[in-house]
Amino acid sequence: MKTELNRMLVITTAVFLSVGCTTTPPGSESTSGTARLTAGDESAVRAVVAEFAETWNRHDMKAMHELNTADVEWINVTANHWRGNAVVYKGHDTIHRTVCANTDMSVEQTLVRAVAPGVAIAVATMKFGRSTLPSGEEVSETRTRGSFTTVKEGERWKIVHFQNTVINAEAEKNDPITWDETGYLPGRK
Repeated sequence: MKTELNRMLVITTAVFLSVGCTTTPPGSESTSGTARLTAGDESAVRAVVAEFAETWNRHDMKAMHELNTADVEWINVTANHWRGNAVVYKGHDTIHRTVCANTDMSVEQTLVRAVAPGVAIAVATMKFGRSTLPSGEEVSETRTRGSFTTVKEGERWKIVHFQNTVINAEAEKNDPITWDETGYLPGRK
């Protein structure tokens, strides 16, 4: 079962990569070949991610949601799909009063790149502290990768879309993927 799951993970990732996933260093051309971030814009996008962490740790929902566009879409770590800033606010307010009331988070790394004029993606590796489920069960520290799609509104960068995924420690060992021509990780056939 574990071998089949690993094979499916490799196949899914290979398909994803084959349809156009690229890695572009911060500040370089986007996949469209035309978008670039100025140093000031890259710094501003990084500041949005940092402010998200700061507002999370203060449990300051008003400040957190001022980082979003009115039509923001948010896919959280449990795959809830919240649409619109009022709904995202309600979701965060609920979890910050309950399961995440005492949960802090930190950003370990942020990678930023332009994808179109006035549009940038920040991929942040984040660490969330312990939380408590409504059942009373403790959830240990969790590492995630969050993808912040940001847009420039006037002079300010805002979050228009966010998606968060729990990092699988075993899969992370193979990041970037280093499989061989068979589609398997080397030595795992």
